[in-house]
Amino acid sequence: MFDDIDELAQDYDDRIRTARESRGLSQEDLAKELNEKASLIRKLEQGATLPSDDVQKKLERELDIDLTTGSASDEGEWDGGSSDGSYTLGDVVERKD
Repeated sequence: MFDDIDELAQDYDDRIRTARESRGLSQEDLAKELNEKASLIRKLEQGATLPSDDVQKKLERELDIDLTTGSASDEGEWDGGSSDGSYTLGDVVERKD
């Protein structure tokens, strides 16, 4: 069910700033193009706020960038669980040692 969900990239703020600067746009210019407030662009580029789905789509379209990490296919298939199909907490939790 969740295999096709893309996660927002951790460096979304850098991607936005780099793409905006490479096009020679100021934060205010980009905000006008997107019909958003310049303060939102500043917060996004600082990593202080996450873009809504709508704003993310606008940014990706306007700046021709991808702000997602893609699906979790690089993590491989998860094969946890017992033979009867049930799962335990140990099958799901990742330890941080």
